[in-house]
Amino acid sequence: MKILVTSDTHGSYGAISDYIILHDDIDLLIHAGDGVSDAKSIAYETGINYYVVNGNNDYFDQAFYDQVIDLGGKKIFLTHGHRYDVYFTYDKIIDKAKSLKCDVAIFGHTHQYVNEKKNGILLLNPSSPTLPRDGNGGFIIFDIDEDIKVNRILIN
Repeated sequence: MKILVTSDTHGSYGAISDYIILHDDIDLLIHAGDGVSDAKSIAYETGINYYVVNGNNDYFDQAFYDQVIDLGGKKIFLTHGHRYDVYFTYDKIIDKAKSLKCDVAIFGHTHQYVNEKKNGILLLNPSSPTLPRDGNGGFIIFDIDEDIKVNRILIN
């Protein structure tokens, strides 16, 4: 199962829609917030199913702040991250993911790419496609088969 993971689109989601349209092997979209309406628009434009959570800038959209998603035998904790102090520490998001018996925690908020395993939890932040704070706009292709494979796609 191939999943496109993005976050913090803040109204600029064209590159995500374009990628999905050009790559018919993408099965699902996961959006980690600050773009709930963008996720809905991407789904409308591409016909893809999606999961999305509210971010700290999703003022007028209705979504959950946290979700647990079961995909391909893996449990994924999806959150924007602002409620877990991800700018300062990963301890709170790791603790929450562990309490939910998740394998992966996907988050956004910092606009910086993260792909690291800490205390048994794979932490993933796709950065932002158009407003990266690490200088590299993009998203993640998250592939679940027997293992988890993460491929970062840069668009700047």
